[in-house]
Amino acid sequence: MAVIITSGTGQNSWVTEAETDTYMATRMGASMYWVDGDGDSVAAIVTAYKWLNSGVYDLPSTPTQAIKDAQCEMALFLVQHQPDLDIRMGLQVQGVVAAGVVKEKYKDDNSVELPVPPIVQKLLEDYSTDRAVFLVNLERNEEEGTGYDAYTNLLSDEAND
Repeated sequence: MAVIITSGTGQNSWVTEAETDTYMATRMGASMYWVDGDGDSVAAIVTAYKWLNSGVYDLPSTPTQAIKDAQCEMALFLVQHQPDLDIRMGLQVQGVVAAGVVKEKYKDDNSVELPVPPIVQKLLEDYSTDRAVFLVNLERNEEEGTGYDAYTNLLSDEAND
């Protein structure tokens, strides 16, 4: 059964096959992997949509051009690397923490994350649900007292002196 792309909100793609083919025609190096009308290409478009909707990003219902470009880039990444990705993710869920021949090391907690290439991460950085925590170095003045007891919401003994 052939994969059919239905683009639009709530469907299986933000881009049509024709839009993706146009994007790939202007993407340097894509012609080595992307073939217009190829069944794997169409499946990659739909798979890219599903992977990008897996919860890593908080994407709006109406896609921007950056989201469409990210889907195209993710589809190309999948066409290039999907067989290797499946093997590696399969090893990880089996509890393998190191592959001896290629010297790869995996997480030892048996968790697997869907890989997202850097270009896609950059295109979707405004929609990332993974937010950095910023720490600020604060100086404390040991000479300064507080006149307030935050635990009991009363003035402290120090303030009553």
